[in-house]
Amino acid sequence: MNSDVQNYPLVGSIQNSVGMGFIGNQAVYAIANSLGARVIHAPTSHASAHTGLEGRARYTPDPALFRKDVAFLVSRRPAVLIVGYVPGPNFADVIANQLQEYKGVVLLDPVIGDYQKGLYVTSETARAIRDYLVPVAQIITPNRFEAEVLLGLGGGEETTEYAFLNGLYDLGPKAVAITSFAKDLEKRRLSLLFTNGYAYYRINAPYYATFPAHGSGDTFAGALGVLVALGGSPLAGALLATVLCARAVANSTAYGGGTVDPVSALEKWKPQGYQMDDDRAIQFAARSNVDIEIVKPGAEDNARLKFAPPKNRITYG
Repeated sequence: MNSDVQNYPLVGSIQNSVGMGFIGNQAVYAIANSLGARVIHAPTSHASAHTGLEGRARYTPDPALFRKDVAFLVSRRPAVLIVGYVPGPNFADVIANQLQEYKGVVLLDPVIGDYQKGLYVTSETARAIRDYLVPVAQIITPNRFEAEVLLGLGGGEETTEYAFLNGLYDLGPKAVAITSFAKDLEKRRLSLLFTNGYAYYRINAPYYATFPAHGSGDTFAGALGVLVALGGSPLAGALLATVLCARAVANSTAYGGGTVDPVSALEKWKPQGYQMDDDRAIQFAARSNVDIEIVKPGAEDNARLKFAPPKNRITYG
């Protein structure tokens, strides 16, 4: 073993894998390798490519082998562990049990569904994600549909942005990012919400309606996890991950069923160093047409923390 080789942060990834394209584990590898981190992964399922390509195969690993995969991954003690698509309640239970002794940061991307397709998983799986995995995560990144499922909302209730964020924060995580929260088709803008329990923000980014965005959620979660592993705060990571997602969507490729392409995006855009400082990340993101604004509370809205947490406390577990 060469002791002179640079020691890179190790990121764990437990989610679906594809043979072609940038989905799940492959999105994390693409981002980590570009930014200076390393990855160890355990697949929850495998497919030849994203849904839609003719001749595509798909299978789920044996649960006993999956348990061994996850146990081995956790034993390597990655700095950040990203959990994505889970195909069944038993897989969620395996992950939650293995994480009992894990001391790093868990980032959960609860892949449950979206408004267009509805639930991707069974209601039992969605419930297992909420009951087993959300409480052990320090960061969660649901889209708005998934946030409503986790909160038990029917989609018709009038809920403030503060209430959305506080509801998820109260489930256990220390940082919450709700992606695809609102779309402004006229201005071609897409917004997400973020809180660390003290500060509440709306992050606005370009919306490319004509591009397929398969894998954009995986890219966001992967980028946020990698940036936190490299020493960034969750806020700086969310800002820079938003920039990367916008650029990756604009670089969508035909192969892989039209997945977004973080590799092409990162060839032209290098955020190294900016993840260490929130103010620099805000200025850097602004140059890519991504801006941030404070979410103003209503009469019944209250922050969950009275004092701001240390910016990088979450990176230390």
